[in-house]
Amino acid sequence: MMEFKEGKAVIKVPEFEKITSKSEVFYNPEMAYDRGLSVAVFKASGKKEVCDAFSGSGIRAILYALEGAEVIANDVNPNAVELIKENAQMNQVSIKVLNEDANILLRKKKFEVIDLDPFGSPSRYLDSTMNGLKNDSLLFVTATDTEALCGYAKKAALRKYGIKTAKTPFSKELGVRVLLTAIMREGAKYGFGFSVLLSYWRRHYIRVFLRARWSKKAALECMNMVNPVSFCRCGFFSTEVTEKCPVCGENAGYISSVYLGRIKDNEFLEKVRFCDVTEKLKHELDVPFYYDTHHLAKFHGVQPPKIGVLVDRLNENFLASRTIFCPTGVKTDMSLVNLLEIVFSM
Repeated sequence: MMEFKEGKAVIKVPEFEKITSKSEVFYNPEMAYDRGLSVAVFKASGKKEVCDAFSGSGIRAILYALEGAEVIANDVNPNAVELIKENAQMNQVSIKVLNEDANILLRKKKFEVIDLDPFGSPSRYLDSTMNGLKNDSLLFVTATDTEALCGYAKKAALRKYGIKTAKTPFSKELGVRVLLTAIMREGAKYGFGFSVLLSYWRRHYIRVFLRARWSKKAALECMNMVNPVSFCRCGFFSTEVTEKCPVCGENAGYISSVYLGRIKDNEFLEKVRFCDVTEKLKHELDVPFYYDTHHLAKFHGVQPPKIGVLVDRLNENFLASRTIFCPTGVKTDMSLVNLLEIVFSM
């Protein structure tokens, strides 16, 4: 057995060389950041109960329990179930451990918080998840199938998420919005609307945190924010459909259709004690998509500007910020034509 220390917890897992879905018991040390942020969001929410639907080694469930949560840790793997019990005892926390298929469990009971962190895509669990939500429940979802979400695997995106997507210069934020779209579509079927508390992309995964509202009006409001997007390889994008790119004149591409509403809640972020991503997000302009300045510079044949200097320049007359989705990205309410004029002048 291998021993790992993470936050306040210590766990043991069977020895492994590579993390795969066929591991005896699943544990990914690289997701420690995500688990720490998840615990911080849970604490900020004021909720008491959480269902860890894919618990694996039990590390996430134990971290929640160490903060006083009432935890249900579930895994379909019987080996994982036994290990969760052992790790919980080692950390001196009380956890209810279940051995169910997550789709079945989420249709049996409703929860204050559902943490959905499957291996790969969460798409085939979303319908069952809606049955497990209450009004004002929180839903935390992880997706590691970023090639589909971010537009690199178009057929997989259409099959799993029902969206015709494409490779774009703003792929990482697009991935977040594709995942949110799928969640909101499933929720709307059951009369749930969602407000997005926090969403981000990191390394090999996307993670979103939402609050559910059982309201047909809220569901309709969410679906009214699902709209098509036009884009061009020159860096142009628009939330209005256009056949020709107004910047370079090429035929515009088309994404059908994604959630274009807010992907964070600054008021909630103020409560989250996790200074890295939440601090950056509080200062990020919450508008759809970003311009990658290195992509723009390469396509249009200019020297890429220093991102900090560019943001300061843009803020003289417009709104602009950096983005967590791309170190060379900028978000702004100005047009690409005006942005390029400034980039060319720097």
